[in-house]
Amino acid sequence: MATDKQSIAVEIRNVGKRFGDFVALSSASLSIPDNEFFTLLGPSGCGKTTLLRLIAGFEDVSEGQILLYGQELEGLPPHKRPVNTVFQHYALFPHMTVSENVAFGLRMKGFDKSRINETVQRMLGLVHLEKLADRRPHQLSGGQQQRAALARAIAPGPKVLLLDEPLSALDLKLRQAMRLELKQLQKDTGITFVFVTHDQEEALAMSDRIAVMSDGTIQQTGDAREIYDNPLNRFVANFIGEANFIDAELAGKADGLCQYRLPNGHIVSCGGAAPAPSGSKRVILLRPEKIGLIADPQAGGLEGVVSQAVYLGTDTQYRVKIDGGMSLLVRCQNFGSDMSRFRTGDRVGLRIEDGAARVLAD
Repeated sequence: MATDKQSIAVEIRNVGKRFGDFVALSSASLSIPDNEFFTLLGPSGCGKTTLLRLIAGFEDVSEGQILLYGQELEGLPPHKRPVNTVFQHYALFPHMTVSENVAFGLRMKGFDKSRINETVQRMLGLVHLEKLADRRPHQLSGGQQQRAALARAIAPGPKVLLLDEPLSALDLKLRQAMRLELKQLQKDTGITFVFVTHDQEEALAMSDRIAVMSDGTIQQTGDAREIYDNPLNRFVANFIGEANFIDAELAGKADGLCQYRLPNGHIVSCGGAAPAPSGSKRVILLRPEKIGLIADPQAGGLEGVVSQAVYLGTDTQYRVKIDGGMSLLVRCQNFGSDMSRFRTGDRVGLRIEDGAARVLAD
């Protein structure tokens, strides 16, 4: 990540926002480099849209500062900020064609006709709507409306594009296709994107970096792999992907990894948080896909009985009741003749590779 001020597009410094006695955002700090696809991820009510609206100028900060390319934004109205916003409901002008919608912001800025026409054609090419230029919004599909809204927002050349859950109104297949198009559009334009979503898969698929938010605070910031593989706390681990949480006791250290004793006495080697005194109780994270199931119950170190098996196409999800009372969620890829090989009631072994489990900071 770049650190010099010239390369920072958006800087959030200890920003808070209160609505009366309600604290919507508390001491948020972020630096978003130029030309980054940055995502604010979290459940409804976590403060992510509030932060987006503060950047856009639709709300005023209660404390702290927001800077765009080193310029403080306090007191600057939305129309004078070098940003544009794409909303969940695209808010296209229904009486205008696609071309007229895209041209609208350019006309408001006083561009001459030839520049407007050239820019509109270039924007429609970027979003693959050249052949639909004369259609009105009601004649477009949901995905086409979204592309038109993106073209309209990008046309005036904003330095930062804010996107407030723009894919949520689309069906699953279209959302998946639009993720790729949106990421490519960001690369093609070089505009800094700040994207808001509650969909973890969306965030992982598109983002250069992600800020996970909860209850008005930023819990963790990092790239997709860092957030998924090394979550700082239980909230982040649980919100990003599926997770097994196990109460365990520190038994020692070996080969650079902490050894933790599970409730049934089994020892697992964990990476993650710094070791505490021997005997300390901690919560460890074990992702379902990092557990291997073995037909020989005694070959894996842990033994249990399959209590549930759910076929999901690419993989099968198992719930395994471990000897000693624990229950673990396991996901196994379906390969050829091994597809759905275990059934409810089967006794199985479970293998956990060294370092697969992570110790959580809290």
